[in-house]
Amino acid sequence: MKIEILPAAQSTALAILSLQHLDNRELNPAIEKQLVTQNVAVANPQSALADLIQLIDHRHPVGIQAWDMTALNVPCAQVRVNEKAVTLVTPMESTVAPNLNAKSSRVLIVIGSPGAGSEVVHATGQELQRKIKAFFGIQARLQFRTCNQETQSLETTKTDELA
Repeated sequence: MKIEILPAAQSTALAILSLQHLDNRELNPAIEKQLVTQNVAVANPQSALADLIQLIDHRHPVGIQAWDMTALNVPCAQVRVNEKAVTLVTPMESTVAPNLNAKSSRVLIVIGSPGAGSEVVHATGQELQRKIKAFFGIQARLQFRTCNQETQSLETTKTDELA
């Protein structure tokens, strides 16, 4: 899926993770144990990845949002940053609420919020990437960008040209 980061008045650091082949139907006992140990509420609606995001979000003061890319059903989505929030919009300009359905197999995660430091965004992205690898055995693709006054394009999946 192609992502466009739209121009913004305020520079904002973003970490964009994408992953495929996720079986998000079952809860992960190790993640559930950490939720209880750290006294963190479960995600609503609950899924293994949503619970992991809750854990990471509890430790890092930066926005983390996730979308089921299959449910988006568009070839290109846009990340928009304003003074209050980071949002995902479709080419028809409709804002897409964060969602992870129970069968998410392709997921897009955007980390960042206006005013958040790039160090925090980078650390959060790297920690989430490591935890996804540890708990799900999937290597998420992690890309860092700074939203500025120019439109930026990125592809969330790697091509198999080098394989």
